[in-house]
Amino acid sequence: MTLPDAETEVKTSSEAAENFVTRYYEALSRRTALLPFYVNSTTRYSIKADITINGARLETPADYYNLLVEQGQGVYYEAESIDTHVVNPSFRYDAPDNIPNMDRMEKKGELMSIVVTVMGKVQYGKGREAPRKMFNETFVLVPNWEAMQRNPPRGIKQWLIMSQNFRAL
Repeated sequence: MTLPDAETEVKTSSEAAENFVTRYYEALSRRTALLPFYVNSTTRYSIKADITINGARLETPADYYNLLVEQGQGVYYEAESIDTHVVNPSFRYDAPDNIPNMDRMEKKGELMSIVVTVMGKVQYGKGREAPRKMFNETFVLVPNWEAMQRNPPRGIKQWLIMSQNFRAL
């Protein structure tokens, strides 16, 4: 077991957070499928994502998607700040035994779990008159074991949401 050094942890977690935030909020604003962003999307994890939106616990990413669709004219997000920290530099929960080069991946920081905190603005509907609020959202991201297999599916997410807490302020 060779853990990543501090520089690798910072670099890998920062890149993962930036990529995740860009793609996730783009998907939310475009109303595209959210399931591929969650641990629920793979049979490799034995648990389901913990999703809390404004204090209400939701069972599935589909429930969150339906909540957004109920807003009618759309919901648009603008992430203004991102902060990330490593939770576990060697996260192996439900990791399959057949992942090639696992020690090398661990040293490169690809097996970390990370917490990502996002602050920004959310707009409910289009136009200047649409209500805008500040929001704060915290995610715990974990490695996608399916992305580490030989010949992973094209476009597969590298990191998946294990926990999410959204609060409009």
